[in-house]
Amino acid sequence: MQQKLKEIKIKFRHAMNGIVSHNMRTQGADYKINFGLTLPLLKRIAAETTPDAQLAEALWADTAVRESMMLAPMVYPIEEFGEAEADRWLDTMPNTEVADICCKYLFCRRPFAIQKANRWSQSDVALQQYTAFQLATAWLIAHPDSPEASALTPVTESAMTQAVKRHDNRAFAAVNLLKQAMHNDPLATRILSSLQTQTGDNERARLLLDELTEEQALYREFSGRDSA
Repeated sequence: MQQKLKEIKIKFRHAMNGIVSHNMRTQGADYKINFGLTLPLLKRIAAETTPDAQLAEALWADTAVRESMMLAPMVYPIEEFGEAEADRWLDTMPNTEVADICCKYLFCRRPFAIQKANRWSQSDVALQQYTAFQLATAWLIAHPDSPEASALTPVTESAMTQAVKRHDNRAFAAVNLLKQAMHNDPLATRILSSLQTQTGDNERARLLLDELTEEQALYREFSGRDSA
């Protein structure tokens, strides 16, 4: 295992991008070690690495290195990643960047994705709610017309609350989720109807309703759903 980790670290060093690393530091990225690898480079290293749960866990435990935690979900054998692991990783999630990678490359590919997105969306921890919104978004992108999307009601309701408040980066993830939900007719109908009941004296709710209505119209136009 140590040899595998050493070989991966060597790849990190060889692909190091000092400019990206410096820019991330100046923007407040809080990593002890940051090689500045871009996502395409990480994906290439992941493609060269045999999926291994033990290796993935070792990379996840290497919290000092940005690239280790980002590579971990890419090399975890998807079928071996269970609910307990998902909850444990959520509890140790370091930031939104890693959360995005986990949701896109691992969490959304498991059958418990909807359940976790709904439950995590009720958390009082901002990063956990953010992860819930990103997980639901990733799942919807992977399953655009699935009837199971209707089960995402709890997380979309939480997203509406955060999108209207617009206090922190949860709002960014919340709006992204709601926009993606506009591509699913049953979800879109429920969300827009709910927002219409909130628009009385709430300017932010009105603006969100307009934004989502426009997203739905654009999607229908460019997807050909309104061509009949």
